[in-house]
Amino acid sequence: MDYFFTSRDKVRSYPDVVAPLDMDAVDYVTRARAVKEGTPFFLDADMRPLEPHSSFFQEMAKTNKAKSLRDYAYDFLGLDDFLTSLDPPADLLSATEDDLTAYRDHCTKYRDEPMRPASWRRHRTTITNFYNWAVETGLLERRPYLRKANGRDVLQGDAVPELAVRCLTYDQWWLLDRVGLRGLLPDGSVDPAFRSRQSLRNSSGCNLSITTGLRLREFRALFDVEVGAPRRDASAAEVQLQAIAKFGLPRKVDVQHPTLREIDWYRKTERVAAVRGAAGNLWRRREQLSS
Repeated sequence: MDYFFTSRDKVRSYPDVVAPLDMDAVDYVTRARAVKEGTPFFLDADMRPLEPHSSFFQEMAKTNKAKSLRDYAYDFLGLDDFLTSLDPPADLLSATEDDLTAYRDHCTKYRDEPMRPASWRRHRTTITNFYNWAVETGLLERRPYLRKANGRDVLQGDAVPELAVRCLTYDQWWLLDRVGLRGLLPDGSVDPAFRSRQSLRNSSGCNLSITTGLRLREFRALFDVEVGAPRRDASAAEVQLQAIAKFGLPRKVDVQHPTLREIDWYRKTERVAAVRGAAGNLWRRREQLSS
């Protein structure tokens, strides 16, 4: 079995591959009702769509984004590989409750590095979504495992999330910021062995993250232009989060003045140099970036 993820950027980057088809490939993959970006599809040994894998993820793509689809696809492949390795082998539609229980135990107990509860919950979600879909589409009469009146099932297991929160003291944070991120020695002098050229970016980005409580997804998608310049009265700046916030629900975060100053320092030094160095490459790709 082979699997791939749809990518419009790949089509734009390799137009010669589809040139013999005598069609405008970019228009085709960006047309209305085209396969959603990041949708996984699976092929059998004859390079034909593999079912029910492909149809299931076509349905998943209607309500999930590319990042989630990729995670679910890898979870799905893990289950498929495990069922195939059983003696006798099983597949997704013939799997029994015992097969799925064995997969749960394999993931949470017997692997070299057992899954954490949060990782297994995501795997369980993928399995539950597949069998609910299989029942709804008529591929199965019922799920291969039962759900109790209290909502629990054999896939849930007994895993209890462990609280793993550790706090840094100020001295520990100071060392992390100055030594780990900025590349200084403990005495404050410059470390000539430090290889990063973006020490200010590292430090200001980390300060922005921990002083605002931004989630990782929000932090990664936040544009520099959304964070304003330092204010004359040294007050905090409000940043409005909308589509990138959890569940897409708008909320605001406050960026404190010391963090704003550090970001502004980065903008006037390292960022200027990075933009100047990338200008030529961005100009050459201007048509692709504007499409």
